[in-house]
Amino acid sequence: MATTVAVKDETLLMLKEMKEKTHAESFDEVIQQLVLQAKKPKKSFFGAFPKLGTFKREEIDRFT
Repeated sequence: MATTVAVKDETLLMLKEMKEKTHAESFDEVIQQLVLQAKKPKKSFFGAFPKLGTFKREEIDRFT
């Protein structure tokens, strides 16, 4: 099902640039790529220190 979507002229220019840059066959493909990219979790969601070891509690707690 085809749908018409209204966009500003500058948005159309950006879509055209992305279409050429990504070698996409249609604007639909460009928009799908952008939506999928936006859905991916950002690197920051995986922790600031990925090489940090697991947390180990001390044998003797300081507050007991």
